[in-house]
Amino acid sequence: MNVNISGLPALIVQVGFIVVFAAPVWLAARLVGAQNPTLIRAALSLVLGAVGSAVSIAVGGGFALILAPLAFLLAFKFVLGTSFLGSIGLALVALVGYAAMIHFIGAGFSVSNTNTGIST
Repeated sequence: MNVNISGLPALIVQVGFIVVFAAPVWLAARLVGAQNPTLIRAALSLVLGAVGSAVSIAVGGGFALILAPLAFLLAFKFVLGTSFLGSIGLALVALVGYAAMIHFIGAGFSVSNTNTGIST
């Protein structure tokens, strides 16, 4: 299956993905009492955490297993305005939110292989 989306629909899909992935972080920030719990700051913290993780993988090598989560925790701390322990709690609550999303939304998607093995 090949899907090609461009233009305004592609922008709408991208914004939708950003909102869906930032929502658990935003809700977790509100639950742990962050100083700046906005959806835009939650998305920004995810972007900065991903950039920090990519840099830690490129520079850190084997230490990336420690540095990549630390990049997200520092992004949560500085962008959303939490303490370091608050950012750990925020990450755990967001992880539970992502697990719930996978449980409820993921049930609506199925992946199957219709390859019959016959080559022409």
